[in-house]
Amino acid sequence: MAGVLRRLAGGLMLLCVAGPLVACSGPSRTPGVLLPPASASPERVARLYLRAAVSGNCALTAELTAPHATWSWCQDPKLLAYRSPGSVEHVPASEAGRSEECVQFEMYTHGSSDGSMPVGWQPWSLCFVSTHAGWRVFDQGQG
Repeated sequence: MAGVLRRLAGGLMLLCVAGPLVACSGPSRTPGVLLPPASASPERVARLYLRAAVSGNCALTAELTAPHATWSWCQDPKLLAYRSPGSVEHVPASEAGRSEECVQFEMYTHGSSDGSMPVGWQPWSLCFVSTHAGWRVFDQGQG
C-alpha cells in the first residue's frame, strides 16, 4: 500500500511540475506542435527549425515560417544535414525591405526536383522577422 501511495504521489508531483512547463511553452496553431516562446532568440529558433527540417518535422518547419513568405524545408528540397550555424547578423530594412535577423550555416541537401538547387554542401542562410508569435523565417538563400 505504501508503494502505491508513493507512486501516486510521484505521478502527481510530475503533473504539478510538467503541466505548467507545457502550458508555458508557447502558443501553437497546429495541434500537437510545441513552438518556442515568443521571447526565444533568432539563434534558438534557427537551431530548432534546422533540427525540425532534418528530422522531417514538416508541421514545425511550417509553423516557424512566416505565412506567404518562403517555403518551409521538408520534402523538396530535403535538408539532410547542417553544420556551423553562426551568430545573428542584422540586415536593416534599407537593404532587405524589412528589418531581418539572418543566421548563416552550411547545409547538405539532395538537391531540388527542378534542378535549381544542387546536391551537396553549400552555404545558406535563414532570415527571420519579428512577429507577435516570435521570430519566423521570412527569407532564405545562399549565404
